[in-house]
This record gives sequence, structure tokens and C-alpha cells, in this order.
Amino acid sequence: MKEENYTLITGASMGIGKAFAMACAAKGMNLILVALPDNLLNEVKNDILSLYKVKVHLFSIDLTEDYAVTKLFAFCQENRFSIQMLINNAGIGTGGKFENIDLDKQLQIINLNNKVLVRMCHYFLPLLKKQKCAYILNMSSMEANLPLPYKAVYTGSKNFVYAFSLALREELKNGPVKVSVVCPGPVVTNPEGLRRMEAHGSRAKLVVLMPDEVAKIALEGLENGKTIIIPGKINWLLVKISRIFPTAQKMRLLERLFRVYSTH
Repeated sequence: MKEENYTLITGASMGIGKAFAMACAAKGMNLILVALPDNLLNEVKNDILSLYKVKVHLFSIDLTEDYAVTKLFAFCQENRFSIQMLINNAGIGTGGKFENIDLDKQLQIINLNNKVLVRMCHYFLPLLKKQKCAYILNMSSMEANLPLPYKAVYTGSKNFVYAFSLALREELKNGPVKVSVVCPGPVVTNPEGLRRMEAHGSRAKLVVLMPDEVAKIALEGLENGKTIIIPGKINWLLVKISRIFPTAQKMRLLERLFRVYSTH
């Protein structure tokens, strides 16, 4: 009997993660969806099964808990799932003055955005390497290239994802596993995101994308072997322009643009 391959997506219950799940299902991929324990993950599964003839398995867990990734890996091993694509989408962020943000919150951001992602890659890479062709897609941010005042820990965590992904890709370049990093700009994934966009006024509308747009562009880039995927032509241009600005001048401009977070 032919072994069936699966795509594993973290943070799959809402936002970009849900969009990834829908987009992958539309391509006929079987799915393992991971997210926090709530009813949202079941709703995503039901939505997918109502539209597509694919297999969908759920694993509800807080990935920042001790041994959570170990439990997820054991679940995949016990069910003999063949993993062909790993999408490390789970992540969190916050804005405000560094000194005013609770330290536990900041460490939680580092834990989920960085430690969990590294664990996922370390555990699942051996399974991916069994494939003739396999993929890892890591979720960074356009802000990995733009260290934003008032989002210091978040942008630092996304810069780590960016650098880690490029380095890992180079290490694996002669094998079957291709690594890409996606760096979206503002994405409306929840009411808080919408409020942040509105706080920036009309200029935010030029760069903001919807989750399904990001997922579509990211998957196309991943399958085409792109190293760095920046959805949106204006976002891509902004990143390119930012690299030629002197650092001091760039940081002063970013501070003015993101001062709206300073009162948080």
C-alpha cells in the first residue's frame, strides 16, 4: 500500500495558519493541524472536509509547555505519519515600551517564536529527510529586516527565525529538504491586528495583506524553491530600500512611525 504524505502546520486554528491549512488542502495535501486546545481547530477541520477529500488529523496542545513538541513527535511516530512539509507558523507578539511589558510575556514570545520552532525543526528533520523531496517553511516577518522600536523582543525573535532559516537552508542544500522563510508585512488576522492597522492610518492599507493572500504566495514560493518570500510588491520594495538607508536614519524614522505603541 502506498504511504500517504502529510503536511504539518502549527498555529493552524486561525489567521495565516488556517489559511495555510485551507490552501494546502486545496492542493490535495493530507494535514496534521496543531494549535491550542479549543473548538477553533475542529471548525477548521470541518471546513476543510466539507470542501476537500483529504485526511485531517488534529493535535491540540500548547507548544510552549515542557515536552509538548516531544508529545507531538511521538503522536506522529505512533501513527506512522510520513511528513513531507513542515510549516512552522505558530507565533505571538506584542507592542509597547520594552520596560513596560511584563517579562514573562516577552519570554513567552521568545519561547514560542524561537525555541519551539527550533525544536520542531530538530525533531522532524529526520522524518523529512526520508522523502525524495520535502519542505520546511518558517514564519518570520518583514520586521526581521526592520528592527522596530516598541516591538523590540518580537522583531528580535523574527530576526532569529530569518537568520536560522537561511543558515539551515545552506546546511541542507545538497539534500532533499528545502528550507524557505516567509516575511509578510502587516496581516489582518484578528480584531487586534485590525486596530493596529487603523492606528497607522491610510499608509498601512498600502502594505496590509489578508491571510489567504500570504498563504498562497508563501506556498508558491516554497514549492518554487525561493529562499526568502516577501508577499506583496510594496513590502518587497520597502525591504530593499531599507537596506540602503544608514542605520541611524532608518531607526529614527522607524521610531516615529511606531511611536503609536509607546503608550502601551
